[in-house]
Amino acid sequence: MEKKKQLLEVVKNAIRVENDGYQFYRLAEEKTKDAKGKEVFASLAKDETNHMEILKSLYKKIKEEGKFKFDEVKDMKHILGTTTESPIFSKEFKQRLNQAHFEMTALSIGILLEKDSIGFYKKSAQETEDKDVKMLFRYLADWEGEHLRALVNQQKFLQEDYWTDARFYPF
Repeated sequence: MEKKKQLLEVVKNAIRVENDGYQFYRLAEEKTKDAKGKEVFASLAKDETNHMEILKSLYKKIKEEGKFKFDEVKDMKHILGTTTESPIFSKEFKQRLNQAHFEMTALSIGILLEKDSIGFYKKSAQETEDKDVKMLFRYLADWEGEHLRALVNQQKFLQEDYWTDARFYPF
């Protein structure tokens, strides 16, 4: 497969990865009962949409011109938004933690999605020879890493109390 086609295929797959994250975070926003959780899941969904916008622009540029410059992404700072805050859920959420099965599951699934995204971007960065595309994939992996850290921190903060309240704790 020629380099351009191969690169376009990788970018197309990256768009799919971001769309999966977007769909999941929209569902989590819709289903969670916690107002702060809704806000943060909406923010994560928006981040995934921003990633898709950047990747679609990259796809078009590669398809039309056969090349891409990472500096063009830096010029898209207005698209990138802000980092995800932690804690994700409100203090009131912790009071009803024993009823928070969906939210705790959403955290676990979100963590898996982010890990998969990071792995995909790191692998894609290693496989491409294009310096600018490599930098973009590393950049996206780092950004997904911010999402992962926020989700993991929230899960750690809630997990022991959740297990105890829901009587899942093995001790």
